[in-house]
Amino acid sequence: MPFFQCDKTKIHYVDIDRREDKSAGLPLFFIHGGGSYHFCWALQLIEFSKTNRCIAIDLSGHGKSDVAKGDTTIDQGYSNEIASLVGHLDLNDFILVGHSMGGGVAMSYVLNNEFKNPKALVLVDSSPDLRLPKVAPGLVREAVEETIRRKHPAFDEYAEKINMKQYKKAMKYLDSIAMQRDLRACNKFNITDRIKDITIPTFALVGEADDVITPAIVKNYIEDIPYADLAVVRGADHIPMIEQPEEFNRLFRKFISWVQDKA
Repeated sequence: MPFFQCDKTKIHYVDIDRREDKSAGLPLFFIHGGGSYHFCWALQLIEFSKTNRCIAIDLSGHGKSDVAKGDTTIDQGYSNEIASLVGHLDLNDFILVGHSMGGGVAMSYVLNNEFKNPKALVLVDSSPDLRLPKVAPGLVREAVEETIRRKHPAFDEYAEKINMKQYKKAMKYLDSIAMQRDLRACNKFNITDRIKDITIPTFALVGEADDVITPAIVKNYIEDIPYADLAVVRGADHIPMIEQPEEFNRLFRKFISWVQDKA
């Protein structure tokens, strides 16, 4: 499994590419949510690595990544880790995808003019305002439910495909220290007044029954992003890529195809 160094912290990521034509498709860069790690994207990594290079990070303190000293922030600490990996891999013309807190990281990355801009942005059940107590109970519940849903056989298939079996059980499925650190970072995060400056194509997906970041919340802020669209995933809550993967992947692929046709 590959690692890289960011501010003296060892960060883990996966880089999966099963394309027959290595020149086809834009790279997809996935960012997990609070208390989670890259494994939450397993069902997308299996599917989309057939057509696109797929990169997914374990933010510091998550998964197999080391814990950085002290607290962090979404708009500086975590977004800097994304920028470091983009530089490490020398990525260009990629699509950035973030779930929940990871969407906040993705928005912060896009708004930093010093970072390499992606071609497009995908926000999954995310918001530019993640302050407590608005989202704290839901984020904790989300992490617990995500752990339970990972019993789906497709996650074992993913682990097998990328040779993760030998240490899968050692991964931090629900790390209370990481969750507390993430909640403190969320409590400092509100970039609502800046999202109008996101000028790349943006696609927001939200679960129909999400009561953490509701469809109404997403609809309200997505109207402030100049080139944005919204899709509601039926039958899903806060983790639609796990709860309704077929519908999520269909909507996601449609947006990817549109971006690639425009590229």
